[in-house]
Amino acid sequence: MLSYIEVAVNVSWNDRSLTYLLPDGVTSVNPGIRVVVEVGNEEVEGIVLESHNNEPNYKVKKIIKIIDSFPVITKEQIELGDWMSESYLSSLGEALFKMLPRGKRKIKTSKSDLAIRHENLQQLNIEQKLAFEGILRSGPEEKVHLLFGITGSGKTEVYIHLMKHYLENTDGSILFLVPEISLTFPTVQRIERIFPGEIAVLHSHLRTSEKFQNYTDVLEGKKRIVIGTRSAVFAPLKNIDLIIIDEEHDGSYKENSNPRYHARQVALQRIKERSGKLVMGSATPSLEIFFQAKQRRIGFHKLTKRANPNATLAKIEIGKMKDDHQLVSGDLQFRIQDRLKKKEQTLILLNRRGYSPLIHSKSKNEFLHCPKCTSSLCYHNQGLVMCHLCGYKISFKQLQAEEGEIELVGAGTQKLEETLVSIFPQAKVERLDQDSTRNKDIVKEVLERLESKELDILTGTQMVAKGLDFPNVTLVGILNANHGLGVPDFRSAERTFSLLAQVAGRAGRGDIPGEVFIQATDPTHPVIQMALRQNYEEFYEWEIAFRHSLRYPPFSRLARLVFRSKEEDRSAKLSVHYKEVLVHLIEEGDGIDILGPSPCPFYKIDNNFRHHILIKSKTIQKIREVLKTLKGQVKQDTRCYVEYDFDPVDLV
Repeated sequence: MLSYIEVAVNVSWNDRSLTYLLPDGVTSVNPGIRVVVEVGNEEVEGIVLESHNNEPNYKVKKIIKIIDSFPVITKEQIELGDWMSESYLSSLGEALFKMLPRGKRKIKTSKSDLAIRHENLQQLNIEQKLAFEGILRSGPEEKVHLLFGITGSGKTEVYIHLMKHYLENTDGSILFLVPEISLTFPTVQRIERIFPGEIAVLHSHLRTSEKFQNYTDVLEGKKRIVIGTRSAVFAPLKNIDLIIIDEEHDGSYKENSNPRYHARQVALQRIKERSGKLVMGSATPSLEIFFQAKQRRIGFHKLTKRANPNATLAKIEIGKMKDDHQLVSGDLQFRIQDRLKKKEQTLILLNRRGYSPLIHSKSKNEFLHCPKCTSSLCYHNQGLVMCHLCGYKISFKQLQAEEGEIELVGAGTQKLEETLVSIFPQAKVERLDQDSTRNKDIVKEVLERLESKELDILTGTQMVAKGLDFPNVTLVGILNANHGLGVPDFRSAERTFSLLAQVAGRAGRGDIPGEVFIQATDPTHPVIQMALRQNYEEFYEWEIAFRHSLRYPPFSRLARLVFRSKEEDRSAKLSVHYKEVLVHLIEEGDGIDILGPSPCPFYKIDNNFRHHILIKSKTIQKIREVLKTLKGQVKQDTRCYVEYDFDPVDLV
């Protein structure tokens, strides 16, 4: 009797799997093994789910190639993939391939030695100990906890003590998620020293061979701890007892391609069936999580003092920008010079990449936009002009030849670096942003130089707000602090406050008192003023009232449909059609609101015209059921792609 194989393929199918026959000469294949199959006329990879003897009523193709000699996806991962497929309306194959390291390589078995030592642990202070014991004492039904601590309060030390407890008292494993590995490498290195031989690091910047080797070590149970970025939430760990999500508020935990999962939701799903804990830490938690903590739906633990008994929160001052052409104000220059004299270090945030974010054409009297997007072109040094949305590039000389006389307007981090070098020629200045860190080893080198006090000034975009902990940084400057508040997105205030509070928290973490100087075009804005007072709970009360008035999260759940097409009319018409079907599907009393369709704030990206619909309801399940029915009823238009985004983190 023939054996038929169910394969989940990495394409956007509504079906869970497709059926194939084994290749000639092969008698069996285990679930979780990758294979190459033909879909239409294209060869694609798939994951074997199961075998059976039920003959389909259509002609079945043979599997072209078996890639692996042993399963690379576990039963638990397949179950998790089914949950993701239901939750995010993706195919099972799309979900499963999110879990595997990217790159074409066979996964091989490996050898590893295990050892544990704990001599580097620091003693917890009273607040840290209360949080640590409170998490461990909580009942099995209280799985989720928020560790809410000011910047520098020692959240990492609580994490490490929890890790030690679970390693010594259970046979389970630990998952530790961070927003950006390269910026938290001192923490990662410390954890590796405390638990040598136990850790696999998983993130996108590893070499392909390293990704597959580390994945294999976890798969075979040779590593009990995984540290990684968003995609590490899928690591094939067995018996997870503890999941830690550091800097829980960070937007990088949300995936922006299908399935558009949030690592926090996947982590919660993975811990549900275990008796372990999910611990999320932040000085500026997402409003949804802080709301749950305030409502006592999850465990709530506070750290109100800095871990270093000699360290206090930095003093913050604010200055109104009077001269648009002066990037670094006289007040800030004076403070930087003072730090240089004292051999102390300065951190300066400007959350705009490039040299000049705007290019003005004098002949047209307008700012130049990307020909593929509704986005301004940005000048970068070395004579390059580019679009930050689609990556379009043109030389500055060619643009001048086409446009005539043009002028550069505004400042990005490249111009800031140049300005600082000009003002302080004796200072050693470095920059961290997406452009300077394309080689990820650069980040490590720069931070090592900062730690060894070889650098005087570090400047950059929001990267410099993430996890940096250097005691000799005593001054933080924040330029153009109002940037981001004008974004047409209900989360813009939350993101701006979080960024300001996080970067301000980099100052004065050692014995020397710190200072923060904020330059703003409108210093009176409530978000700027609350950041000045470093009071997250005050900001929360202000913002939660706004969210309640408009029934935005946490008082509702959202889904967003984005329609993108090379044909402007097609995107607009399809969004209207979907709205009509949605209205027909939703019954009165369902408690579902539909907003739109309307053009997206970024209306055109890479020659794709974009419209969106926003759906609001008290529960995500209601939205999911309606959209699942919608997806089954509406015929797919191959010339207009539709994104399904549940709990979107931005609306642009």
